Amino acid sequence: MDQDTTESTFDQVLKQFPYKDFSRFILDYEVDKYIKKLFSAKLFYILFIAQLCQTESLRDLAVKVKNDLELQRILDLDSISASQLSRRLRDIKNSFWADTFTAVSKESLRHTRPNAYREPKENRVHIIDASTVALCLSKFRWADFRSTKSGIKIHQRIQLQNGYAYPDKAVLTPAKASDKSQLDELVTTDPDALNVFDRGYVDYKKWDEYCGAGIRFVSRLKENALVDIIKQHSITGTDMTETTVLLGNPKTTKMKHPLRLIHTKDSEGNQIIIVTNDFSLDAFEITEIYRLRWQVELFFKWLKQHLKVKKFFGTSANAVYCQIWIALITYCLLRIVQKSLPVEISLLETRRHIVNHIYNPFSVLLEILKKPPTRASRGRRKFDYDGEFSLLMKQIEVEGTVFLDTIDVELSYL
Repeated sequence: MDQDTTESTFDQVLKQFPYKDFSRFILDYEVDKYIKKLFSAKLFYILFIAQLCQTESLRDLAVKVKNDLELQRILDLDSISASQLSRRLRDIKNSFWADTFTAVSKESLRHTRPNAYREPKENRVHIIDASTVALCLSKFRWADFRSTKSGIKIHQRIQLQNGYAYPDKAVLTPAKASDKSQLDELVTTDPDALNVFDRGYVDYKKWDEYCGAGIRFVSRLKENALVDIIKQHSITGTDMTETTVLLGNPKTTKMKHPLRLIHTKDSEGNQIIIVTNDFSLDAFEITEIYRLRWQVELFFKWLKQHLKVKKFFGTSANAVYCQIWIALITYCLLRIVQKSLPVEISLLETRRHIVNHIYNPFSVLLEILKKPPTRASRGRRKFDYDGEFSLLMKQIEVEGTVFLDTIDVELSYL
């Protein structure tokens, strides 16, 4: 990011927004046709501010515009009503925002990891998973889930580089859709990339197709899997074993391509079977790569906890999906800013600093970040982010990930 310190923090955050692509989408979707006041760029600015500040409703958002002189200056609007905001959310197709997210995601990847494709292929990890956002059945009947509640599902692919998560593709559906129904949409066909997903994506037919197409993947095997052992051996210096197998029922689902099964244990001593079609990486590397899958769970938790994806401005499918896409766009923009700062801070700290200095000159924020930390007393100590992260990883291994959606875990170390 070009850190022009004469500009405001708001200007700097949006400096890498792909306005050229955005303008093309505006023309393609005709979203500003017949619009005289609330153009899509201004709507995006308002919704972006709503995400950062976690604004609860369109009425609150309209009040914020009315009372915020700096925001009025940016928008060149004196005021906007909640009903006008609602109509614009209703009328703009969510696919417009989906395309915008794709463009912003590409921009974030381009700016934050320009040398990614020079790295060893085992570092090119793409993690696939899905997370459900529960909704009220009476208000969101279109969002099929269960008999007592509605919900939507975010099917997500993230890329990992240097410990950071970058969302690069997503599919939004009602929550009733199975995770593996969107696997073909999310799997990357790049032969140098490694797709990682959990047991919810077991599909022998698809896996055979991926093997034939040279698509590499790592997953975890279900306990009731039918296994035809071809070769088995222990791994020297470890308690792990490796088996070459053919999976599936010989009469119906048996795979044509062999896979590797790596038998290992988690930190609690429980047996884990990891399956992969990659025969080039050693077993230890494969197990370590599969452990990275928890990063997508932490991504979902951060998205839900620190952006506006729990309460929605509208009740239609289009309005809800629009808001999710805006949240993903905001996440990508925050990542760009985070990696451009002169000091290393968490994504949560980045968001907080931006909110606190949104209209101040960006130079003010930079000066604050460059100041050495001061202690209020001799007893204060630096927060142990690595320790907290390790504790959370142990809890996930023992309890699974359900608690991430029910307990307000402060993911301040991301």
